[in-house]
Formats: sequence, C-alpha cells, structure tokens
Amino acid sequence: MELNKVLYMYAGIVALLLCSSVNFIQSPSDVFGPVALLEPTPSAARDFGAVVSEAPIAVMQPGSPAEIARLLGALSSSSSSAAGPGSRAAVAARGAGHSLHGQAQARAGIVVETRALPRLVEVVRRGDGDGGGDAYADVGGGALWVEVLEECLRAGLAPRSWTDYLYLTVGGTLSNGGISGQAFKHGPQIRNVLQLEVVTGTGEVVTCSPTQSPELFFAVLGGLGQFGIITRARIPLQVAPPKVRWVRAFYDSFETFTKDQELLVSMPELVDYVEGFLVLNQQSLHSSSVAFPAPVNFSPDFGSDDGSSKVVYYCIEFAVHDFQQQDSTAADHVVDLVSGKLSYLRPHAYSVEVAYWDFLNRVRMEEESLRSRGLWDVPHPWLNLFVPRHGVARFKDLLMDTVTQGDFEGLVLVYPLLTDRWDGNTSAVVPASPDGVMYVFSVLRSTDPARCGRACVEGILEQHRRVADEACRRLGAKQYLARQPSRAHWHDHFGAAAWDRFVARKARFDPMQVLGPGQGIFSWTDSASPV
Repeated sequence: MELNKVLYMYAGIVALLLCSSVNFIQSPSDVFGPVALLEPTPSAARDFGAVVSEAPIAVMQPGSPAEIARLLGALSSSSSSAAGPGSRAAVAARGAGHSLHGQAQARAGIVVETRALPRLVEVVRRGDGDGGGDAYADVGGGALWVEVLEECLRAGLAPRSWTDYLYLTVGGTLSNGGISGQAFKHGPQIRNVLQLEVVTGTGEVVTCSPTQSPELFFAVLGGLGQFGIITRARIPLQVAPPKVRWVRAFYDSFETFTKDQELLVSMPELVDYVEGFLVLNQQSLHSSSVAFPAPVNFSPDFGSDDGSSKVVYYCIEFAVHDFQQQDSTAADHVVDLVSGKLSYLRPHAYSVEVAYWDFLNRVRMEEESLRSRGLWDVPHPWLNLFVPRHGVARFKDLLMDTVTQGDFEGLVLVYPLLTDRWDGNTSAVVPASPDGVMYVFSVLRSTDPARCGRACVEGILEQHRRVADEACRRLGAKQYLARQPSRAHWHDHFGAAAWDRFVARKARFDPMQVLGPGQGIFSWTDSASPV
C-alpha cells in the first residue's frame, strides 16, 4: 500500500476507537494488539442484492468467538466513555454475503467475516428410531448449510428445516428466519434450534437456550443481527431419507392452485415439502425446470406480452420422503393417494425420484444456469412478503403489474406457511392471520445489466416499495429480508408491542448500538445510499 493510504487507514481507526485495545493490521501476521483488523476487501461492501454498497474502514476475520468478544467489548467500552450510542464504529457480521440491501455492511465501521470462524460440524446421536432419537449437530455460526448437510448425511441424519439455497451460513439464516417447503411441517429454521453460542454487543460470550438465558436466545433468533453474533448453534436432527419422490403439477386457476396447496399442508403425516410458483412465460417455465430431472410436457399459450391478453399459469411442487433403499412402493402409493385429491390440469402432473442430497441442493443447478448466462453476479431487486391468507388473491393482482412484463427474468415463489409453527418469543415478525395460514411471496428477479441499468433497477425497487407499502397497509402483510427506509417504517413493521420489546432487547444486549448498522433500524445508518 502507498504510505498515505496506510496513514489514512490508521488515522481512521484511531479516530473511531481512540484508546481501545483494537489495532489495525496490514497482514494476518502483523498483529499489534489483542484484536486484529484487516484492510477492507471489496466483498465487504458488496452483497448478493448488489443495490447497496457501504464501505467499512476495516475487516475482521476471527479465528474464535473470543476475538469477536474482544472487539465488541472494546468498541462498547469506547462508546460508553464517549458521546454515547452511534458515535463510534459499528460492526456488521457477514457470512456468505447473501443480503439483499446492504444489511451485512458497515459504512465506516467494521465487518466481521464469520466464515473465518471454525466451521466444525459435530454430530451427536443419543437415541434410535425413525425420528433420529435425540440426535443433534453442533455447528459453527459461519458454516454453510450445505456443509452441515454433508456431515450429517454421513451419519444418516439431517436437519428438519431448510432454506431453498444451501450456500448460506447458519448464523445468517438464524438471524432472519430460514424458510423453505418444509416450514409448514417443522416451522422455520429459527424454530429448530436447541442452543446457541452468542457474542453480545457488550462483548460477552453467552451460551443460551429456551431454558438458559432465554431472553437472549429468543432475541437473537430472527433478530437481524441486532443483539449478538451467532458463533455456534445446536440443531436437532432427524433420520435422513435416501430418496425423495418429487412432484410438480400445473394449474390455470390461482384459486385452485392455493386451495390445493392448503390441502397439501393439511397432510403433514403424508407430505414432507410444499412450495409453488408462478409460470409467467416460456423462459419462466424453462428456468424453473432446470433442476427438475424429468421431462415436462407442458407448453401452454401465454397470450401476448402487452398485458391485454396475458395468461399466467401456476405450479405446485410437493415431495414425499422415501425411506426404502430398494422398493419405492410405499412412497409411490402416498404420491398417488395425494395426487388423486388435487385438481390440477390433467394430465400435467410429473413425478421423479431423486436422491435426498440432490433434492435439497436443487437450487445449485439453477445457480449454475444463471452463472452460465451472466445473470448471477448482477443486481437482484428481490421482494419477499408474508401475506395473510385473506389477502392472497388481492396481493397477487397487486403484484402482477411488476412481474408480467416480457423482460421479467426470475422466479416468483408462492406457498403457504402455518403461523402456529412460528414461535412468538423470537424477534421474527409474521402477520396476524386469524385462520393460521399465511403465504410467502418471493419475487426472485435477476437483472441483465445490458438491458437494465441503474435507473432501471431503481425503478424496480421503487415499484416493489409501492407494492410492499400497499400490501402492509391494506392487507396486513409483513416484509421478510427487507431493509426498511426509516425507523418509523420499522416501528410499523414490528407493531407497537413487538417494537417496544425489540428496543428493550437492544438496550439490554447492545446498549451502545454497536451491532447491525446495515439494517438501518437505529439512527446511524438512516442515510445508507444505493450504488
């Protein structure tokens, strides 16, 4: 580095930390104190969304939770002895970098790269039987879920609840929610945790569970990185099936599509996974079929792209675990039984048997397809909402104008979740739904820079903001994985009681507001700017 750049970095750190025990270093071997900070890397100001970029002044690659504790303890102490919360460097935990709106970034602060933590996955089995007994896995907060799956499958076990994409960190998804097609049956990933190790905003390393430091345990789950950094988690396991029978069925009626999805989630004793998606055009049909290893002879008429006669179709997918190594008669019988109750467009139901690993890792194939077309490392103006059942049809109509243009590239997921599978003690927010059913709508869009530049991406984001505001205000929907534009919006998102609890938890576990600046919940990041 040039001398003036080195001096600038040192001056920045000194100004932020004053006389704390944190020291900036130029290389991992050049440690001048108990906490080692590195020069920022480009990835520290970048995420999957690629619509926000906030550069930190330093990066930490911790080798242990104790190193994070020293950093947070020093920052919390220096903040408390100075002008108060927000006057010093803030810290963001970054796992796989899959945030959408800069939530794991820290403008002029410090990014802690949790992938540097020990990623050991230790499987413990204390019983037998179809449910896996008391089996669990102790996993590092920086481990990817695909790494957890690989290790657990060696013991014939697996976690119960997943995300669709497995190349996310354990600490990252547990700080948000973690949902996929198993959530109707087992709840989100934050409902499937036995114990956590957390470094709080004050630098304490705490082991917590529903019975040990429960307030911290529930605060951190779905807590958006505001109360602590998850460095270890204990995840309950079940016996892993060797195979899965995977079914897709097509519809031309949204009402019938959702009615059949709700029928499926009412049969958890038979069905293990339920999702669905909109089939918007031929490209949508093709891209959604990349990972499905069976011929799909469905070639409908989508009408015109000008909207005057546009036709949208729908696809349900469900899966049944197959525990038979050789004979699949039992799983086939369940699929036949369940399929016979559905009102899909006959004969357009397609079934295929796949290995359990291949099923859970199915999105990897879609990633490889998008990479081959130059559509992975691009802006992703996504929109994710939980919509109460009573507002689902109205929300679908509200959403249509933003996704039915001819140049839409991506997937729109739609599937039901059951609110009683979510623990109200956690910090996660779901809508009130009197009948206990809500739907997740996920607009998973990739934008081609050759056709959609910055102004185009901003236009899509503005459309999404209007749709989300309308859905939240009129239908009682709640955003998921979003960065709210202001503290007032966050208050509305949580609701009065949950907001008061969230603020109280912040005051208890991160009183100097050191953690999670990229979420924009507290004052120092209200002015985060997009690139």
